[in-house]
Amino acid sequence: MKHIRLLSILALCLFACLLIACNSGGTEDSTTPSETDPSAVTDVPTEPPAETESEAVTHADDYHTHSGPGYQCGCGAWVTERETLPPGEEEITMGRQATIPVIVDGKTDYTVIASAVLQEQNTEDLTYLFSVMDAKYGAHPEVGTEGTKTISLVLNNAMDALDYQVRVIGDTKMIELFAGSPEAMSRAIRYFVTQYCGYSDGDLLVPVENYTYTYAEAQIDNSHFLSYEGGDKTVLAPSDKDGTLMTPAWLDTAVMVELRIDMASIGGAFKDSYDLIDFYAATGVNVLWLSPIYERGAGGNGYGNIGLHRIEPALTGTTDQAEGWNELKKFVDYAHSKGVYILLDIISWGTMYASPLLEEHPEWYDGEAWGNAAFNWKNEEFREWFISNAVENLKKTGADGYRCDCEPFTAGYEVFEAIRTRCNDQGLYPVIMAEAEADRKNVFDMEQDGVIDMDRGTLYQHPVNFFVDGHLSIVSDTLRGKGVFKRGAFRYYTNCITNHDYQERNVNGNRLKIGYAAIYAPYIPLWYMGDEFGVTMPYRAVLYDIAVDYGSVGSNAEQTYFYEDVKQMIAIRRTYPEIFEYYPLSHKQTNICEVAVDGLTSLENYARYADNKMVIVLANNEEGNNGVCTVKIPFEDGFATAYKNYKVTDLLTGRVIAMGHADRVDDFSAVVPYQYCGVYLVEGIE
Repeated sequence: MKHIRLLSILALCLFACLLIACNSGGTEDSTTPSETDPSAVTDVPTEPPAETESEAVTHADDYHTHSGPGYQCGCGAWVTERETLPPGEEEITMGRQATIPVIVDGKTDYTVIASAVLQEQNTEDLTYLFSVMDAKYGAHPEVGTEGTKTISLVLNNAMDALDYQVRVIGDTKMIELFAGSPEAMSRAIRYFVTQYCGYSDGDLLVPVENYTYTYAEAQIDNSHFLSYEGGDKTVLAPSDKDGTLMTPAWLDTAVMVELRIDMASIGGAFKDSYDLIDFYAATGVNVLWLSPIYERGAGGNGYGNIGLHRIEPALTGTTDQAEGWNELKKFVDYAHSKGVYILLDIISWGTMYASPLLEEHPEWYDGEAWGNAAFNWKNEEFREWFISNAVENLKKTGADGYRCDCEPFTAGYEVFEAIRTRCNDQGLYPVIMAEAEADRKNVFDMEQDGVIDMDRGTLYQHPVNFFVDGHLSIVSDTLRGKGVFKRGAFRYYTNCITNHDYQERNVNGNRLKIGYAAIYAPYIPLWYMGDEFGVTMPYRAVLYDIAVDYGSVGSNAEQTYFYEDVKQMIAIRRTYPEIFEYYPLSHKQTNICEVAVDGLTSLENYARYADNKMVIVLANNEEGNNGVCTVKIPFEDGFATAYKNYKVTDLLTGRVIAMGHADRVDDFSAVVPYQYCGVYLVEGIE
């Protein structure tokens, strides 16, 4: 018995030593996961209070190498015991962070305190918050007027209208959400839902930390991602499997917007539109397709004009043609200095009847097109005139190529092949984009409408988003080449989600239609100006004729937040070029695979991948679905080799949400609100 008692005492001493070692933090890292993660796209400012001895505060483990029994993961939930791992198989696990238990075992002693005005203005947000809590934890705090443990929601008039803050104070057990407006409070509640409810399973354990969003300081500027690799820096690469079509390699980086400068509130003439270049560079857009810049003539609008040899005086500020073309060159040069490429729109169907060319060269015309005079492409003199002027316009402006209206079914392949060949012979390497489906040949690098699954006329009258509105599936149809010309046999395809011919806006602030379907997708994103900040239209009209007010950015909360979200999407795309700028010679071999998600099934969720990384894109397109979900990571599809450990990071906040062996990080939890994307980086760790 004496020996048994002695052994018992020794065992208790050993156990006490282990407890002291675990809590004294010999390997402790006091920084939050977002501070230690070098891959975070957006810095998340945190001001964690000092740890307290409050009974309301629990802890998760430090980042450490684990080979022993049970411990807590970063969300604060206890993890089941695991057997000691063999040497060399140690597991890297989540870090230590103080948390406050809000809902435990389906019960809560918290009260939500909010004014009657706030409850009325943010009714949908509170309803959403409670629905997520009920789904995940079986309970939610009741709304009341007092309590010892509270979640306080306060509209603070001293804050700017776009600013908000989430504070979690461990020693007082208080959680506070402050906002400068109802729209800002909506964002604060969404942050609480996605970041705290999203990654806390079993019980709701809220990290003790502060998160502050100050619009004046948090605005994203993506211009540092851009660089100009055109002109004499151009590198050509094959864009078909036969290598007959050599395309400027900078097209890999393209994020494209169609721009009509005279209908933009911060535009007008070229000299008045430099701020537009700055705006789109900050957005992260590096290719601008300019609507026609040619002299319009009586009744013309640009697409109707008097010929490609003349430039519109209203855009140049001068009637002197040589000076006018030089104004365009200065505009293009400025764009290049910001890392932005310029495509001109070239019109090959004909001119206005008022064009002097019709009187001077009647033999250059034959019949009618679009209610005006149609060119006679059988006339050799005219063909030479058109080709020469097309080449000359690129030479004297420095523009980077053409979007070709009504091609390839008007002038045809031979004309644009001659333009391309002559440019190449003179050291110019333009990108040439057809409007309609093109059998590429040695001519067209891509089409304007690369993804299309219906008649174009019908599409323009009644716009749809093919990947979000139920026409195409983004993974299965992409991998079999459905919805693109020649079944995906070429390298580059755009996904044009709007252009000037659309008679309605289709994005309208829906993050899935511009993010899930375009920015994150394996296509060149292309849209009409204004969609990046969620422009809406109260009536039907051709977009080309409608002015776009850029002043709503910074003044209209909904459009401002949407714009910041779009910039963040582009930042993610540009931060991981090896994933998002990958275009194989056959588009069907692109780097996309499906992700199985329990709770989100209205659209195909997907991953884009390269080497030891994948970015998972989740989509909630089901109205009424609170977005509570569990994600199955497609390790076998997305990783070329198996890794000992993996790390999962929420790219929208930089928060590391899981770390460890594959079976531990798999089936991670998330909450994705309706019409939003969830975006997560999964990395292999040696």
